[in-house]
Amino acid sequence: MNLTGNKKGLALTAGSILVLAFLFLLPYHKMIIGIPSPEFESVRRFYWWLILAGCGFLLCLGCVLWISKKLYGWTYPVVLIILGVFYLVALPPFTAPDEAVHFVSAYRLSSTIIGKPAVADQDFLENATKEEKERINHGANVLVRSQDDVNGFESEPGQFAYNKVFTQFFSKDSSQGLTVRSEIPVNTFPVVYLPQAIGIALARVFHMGYVPMVMLGRLFNLLAFTAMSYLAYRIMPFKKEVIMAVSALPMTLHLAASYSYDSSFIGLSMMFLAWCFYLAFEKDKITIKDIVILALLLILLEPGKIVYLPLAGICLFIPSAKFQSKKQYWISFACVLGGMLLAVFLVNKLVLSIWSTRTESYVGWSEAAGYTLSDVLSRPYDIVMVYYKTFVTQLDYYLITMLGGFLGNLDPNLTVPPFCLLLLCYGLFVSVVRREGEVVPFKSWQKWFTLLLVFLSACLVLASMLLGYTPREMDYIVGIQGRYFIPLLPLVLLPIFDKRLVLKVDLRKSAWFLQCFVSIYALIRICSTACLNY
Repeated sequence: MNLTGNKKGLALTAGSILVLAFLFLLPYHKMIIGIPSPEFESVRRFYWWLILAGCGFLLCLGCVLWISKKLYGWTYPVVLIILGVFYLVALPPFTAPDEAVHFVSAYRLSSTIIGKPAVADQDFLENATKEEKERINHGANVLVRSQDDVNGFESEPGQFAYNKVFTQFFSKDSSQGLTVRSEIPVNTFPVVYLPQAIGIALARVFHMGYVPMVMLGRLFNLLAFTAMSYLAYRIMPFKKEVIMAVSALPMTLHLAASYSYDSSFIGLSMMFLAWCFYLAFEKDKITIKDIVILALLLILLEPGKIVYLPLAGICLFIPSAKFQSKKQYWISFACVLGGMLLAVFLVNKLVLSIWSTRTESYVGWSEAAGYTLSDVLSRPYDIVMVYYKTFVTQLDYYLITMLGGFLGNLDPNLTVPPFCLLLLCYGLFVSVVRREGEVVPFKSWQKWFTLLLVFLSACLVLASMLLGYTPREMDYIVGIQGRYFIPLLPLVLLPIFDKRLVLKVDLRKSAWFLQCFVSIYALIRICSTACLNY
């Protein structure tokens, strides 16, 4: 046992807890003056217990990491769930990007699961109120219990949102009928809403109220993401810590503890990459079962986010020599590629048809003309310059929002401080840099090919917002958020794993602990501000 390392680790644990106590416990009484009592007494208690729970979590984590002899794999999913629960309660419902839209999409699927009417039909329309008819005319059609169409949760957390969660956490359903919510659902591959929908369905079966139903759906999304991330961690043949580091980023956890379908795509992408690397670098012989799993992962991942289509190129890392014959290799290749492309076409044929045929585009938010595919083909130099200016002006913003610099709906008040972002970068670097004794399986061409796939996928991410959200009057692409690049992050990091760059000291425990500290610190800091907002 490394006694010196353990002492330093325990000192880091004690120091981090003292920082939280100094910054938040000491000024607690001065801060809560701004929280009215007894009206919002539950908010006062919540803030106090959040600080204590955060310090207690870091204390337990530090003891597990540095009193034990090694970093146990089971700590990873446990820590991920605990951190996710912190995000679940510290950032109330509908504070994540587009969460209300994802909520109604999951709600629609939950109705199908339990055999209830999912969308408004002609019979409902005949008896609908004027407000319900207006919502239906605007594209909203998801039927919900009358109790589930209420205000109280906004895009920015505040006293009313916290108070609503804690005072109605055990409420029961008292609905008198059905109504239509105002949000327009997302039409995509429904499997990405399955965990959230199961949580909502269970809540409806047991007649839970609006708040517990919303929170249960979020919890199921968190559990599903944790399961996918942990499976990827177990399958990954090398540098498992990369999966841990990316999964524990504040933005990743914020999405996982919400209704966002982005967490499904992040989890599926990590599972796909881990499975490809397992087949390419560890498995001796490839079987039909292996190919079926590979095809299934691609069919689940790609149709919902065709911008990640280039990631499928990682399959080319799997040597043909691992198959029984060349014939089996090419048949497997054709089946996987054909199944994936067919799924992409069936799910996205309407969008692809619109993009390929329209000659004019209108961007609603700016009330101006937008870019079309014909613009891209006829003015390639101008489009390249738009990409270049986007890269020059927005790269730092993408990096900050990918790590979690602005949580919620990219709210500057829900920020993670710059020094925390540096600690997250430290954690990502330590997770991927080679340690003494590790063998690098990558060949040089595989590293360059990986970066090429990342570049192509990033170009598609930008193209999606160029064609769908950017006015022609803009000389850079708008609407891109850093969270769109999280599925690409492991592939960006892995080329750093090189035999020429070696760390002689094992810093994995400190990096993992500091990542957890960043989340706890950031959430308490956010709550200290949010609890004062009306």
